[in-house]
Amino acid sequence: MDAVIDFFAKILSYCVQFINRVADILMRLYEYCIGIFRELEIFEKCIVIVSIVSLAIPVLPIARFYIFESWYYVNNPLAIYFIGIIIIMVVSALWQKFWILIARLLIIVYYFAWVIYLPIGNSITKARPYELAYGYYCNLVVSVVYIVLCVLSLINSRR
Repeated sequence: MDAVIDFFAKILSYCVQFINRVADILMRLYEYCIGIFRELEIFEKCIVIVSIVSLAIPVLPIARFYIFESWYYVNNPLAIYFIGIIIIMVVSALWQKFWILIARLLIIVYYFAWVIYLPIGNSITKARPYELAYGYYCNLVVSVVYIVLCVLSLINSRR
């Protein structure tokens, strides 16, 4: 009986040591990321914060239609591109080169144009009639915020 208790005590001890090491690694990573974040310019900080907040945007529905006595929602067909844009925005905040700032501004303007084109070109869904949902407007707002922050960051880097 003592051998079984010792065995479980050793396993519990190893599990606690493993959790402590993982927690230590995560705390070091957290402190490193906070240190990098503190060194960024104000507009770059805002871009990173908007990027963190906008991680939920790709899963939001952008349209809905009523059929068979219930509402059906349509996800954003450009969601995978928006995830890439979020990654580009965060990575470009770390490397402040002029051509990178221009490239990310062009990318977000291109995405914004496609978000506007979706309902105009009836490319969201083939179901008719449909109405735009809150996710579409969130895509528009976040895109405009990104564009404004990218322009302000570009102006700030030129000084």
